[in-house]
Amino acid sequence: MSRLEVGFGTAIITPPTPVQLAGFIDDQPATEVHDDLEVRAIFMCGEYGAVCLLVCDLLGMSAGFAGPVRDAVATALDLERAAVLTSCVHTHAGPSTLEGSQVLGWVTPDGYGEALVQRCLSAARTARAAAAPATLRAGRWPLPPGLSVNRRGLPYEPTFAVLDVISDGGARIGTVGNVAIHPVALGPECLAVSSDWVGPFRTELERRAGGTPVLLSGAIGDVNPCHVHRQDNDCGADGFAEAAQLGSDVAQCVDAVLREAEPVPVDGPSVVRHRVIDVTLGSTLLTAGREGRTVPIELVEWAFGPVRLVSVPGEAFHALGRAIEDRATEGSHVLIAGLAPEWHGYLPSPFRAGYEESTSYGRDAVAAIADALTH
Repeated sequence: MSRLEVGFGTAIITPPTPVQLAGFIDDQPATEVHDDLEVRAIFMCGEYGAVCLLVCDLLGMSAGFAGPVRDAVATALDLERAAVLTSCVHTHAGPSTLEGSQVLGWVTPDGYGEALVQRCLSAARTARAAAAPATLRAGRWPLPPGLSVNRRGLPYEPTFAVLDVISDGGARIGTVGNVAIHPVALGPECLAVSSDWVGPFRTELERRAGGTPVLLSGAIGDVNPCHVHRQDNDCGADGFAEAAQLGSDVAQCVDAVLREAEPVPVDGPSVVRHRVIDVTLGSTLLTAGREGRTVPIELVEWAFGPVRLVSVPGEAFHALGRAIEDRATEGSHVLIAGLAPEWHGYLPSPFRAGYEESTSYGRDAVAAIADALTH
């Protein structure tokens, strides 16, 4: 076997319609599908082990949804649980996979959790079957202006990262674009199942560069697209077009730097850090009725040579994302897997007073998670 083999797999995870969309407080029953939701899997194996990353076109996954997926994939691929990660792109135009969200009207379709497990298994098995000798290239660049904005008005210096996978013959197998822009180009008036700007990003990057593109969300908590949904307009007239344009623009940014990505010396992937920290819930809207309880938070890090993939269990603010990225030393790279392996609310930095803080586990819990991720 080659020192590194990589494969990609995809599967459709679109729910049956009508379906209640999750992400906005508005009542959002969707009766049509604008574009299919997908899970995209990446399987890597080498001298030191194997890992499988599953990125889903969903708002986020609580333990009751992410756990069965990870357990099933780990069993099928003969991996340890920490070697399987789930992450979400955070589209607001898909079904809920958050426990307790029915109180907001976000009712998960009957049987969707079981269907999600089977589709993720299919994508993971396809990725393993497709694994072929490969080399990696990586890099990080400034994100061009005009694409995103810090919605809290906080200091904002956006960057994006790329992990490019090239076959021994020189063809592109796939590309991971680590870009942090909240998928809210569509708004609550856009009543159709959609991946927002993520699907158009993947379609355009595949057209430009070839291979299988994957969008890894990163620290999206306080970052919106510049072309945010306009609730006073007919979404059918411009909302999906704006999402498509943003996806195309981001794909162009990623494609433009692929030749600059640096080769990554790597013998194979490994789980280099796996911890469960206990945090105490504060008093917020999200924790109502659970204040003072202790909640376990799982944190996982993988290494591909000098590349670290860091799981972030919620919607991290830009400042926290930058602090995690700053752990990279010269010649190394950090990728952030947002909402991975589970969703545990917002991770505001700084912690002030706002919607995001009310949808978190509280100041002390957020501080404990941030400290564990940055030290």
